[in-house]
Amino acid sequence: MKKFIAMFAILITPLFAATAFADNPANTQPATATFINGQPQSIPANSTQWYKFDYAGDRSLVTILMPNGANSLVAFNVFTPEQAQSWWEPRTTPIGRGTAYSINCATGEEQYWGECQSNDLKWKGAFNFPGTFYVQVVNSNTGTANFTLTIQGTGVSVGSASTTAPQVQPMLPVTGGVWYVPPSKAKAAPWLRE
Repeated sequence: MKKFIAMFAILITPLFAATAFADNPANTQPATATFINGQPQSIPANSTQWYKFDYAGDRSLVTILMPNGANSLVAFNVFTPEQAQSWWEPRTTPIGRGTAYSINCATGEEQYWGECQSNDLKWKGAFNFPGTFYVQVVNSNTGTANFTLTIQGTGVSVGSASTTAPQVQPMLPVTGGVWYVPPSKAKAAPWLRE
């Protein structure tokens, strides 16, 4: 009987570890964001997940799309590199949000004066500065939801080989009102030292 219990414990332990990992994804803050990959994802109830993309700063158009997101209670917000440094503060508003757009009712094609609304959420933008931009996906459902996030643009990179400026890691919020100041900044600005 003891051997059976020991074997059962060995077999079931990885299941608990996998469940714990799935419930605590790595991309819960900008600093741990994963690159947008265009693959189906799931997000736990009443939570957020973060994704990122690198941008060349060449003023080329970036389009982020969440198919079938308009009626799913899953939304997304776009943050610049600077905004990601203080995303948790109430005064920080995203540079953009995924919104449903107008379409031609007969053809389903995007049309500015279309009388119907798309089922997709879309955001378009362009910038004259490079960097790593962040996308916050928000699930307002009381259960796990599925979504897909895609991105297009000639100045966009979604992998480790980036053609943009060096990435800036966003600071994580800390409790107690204490701010982390990297040593390189503290040397340059003595008033920032602890």
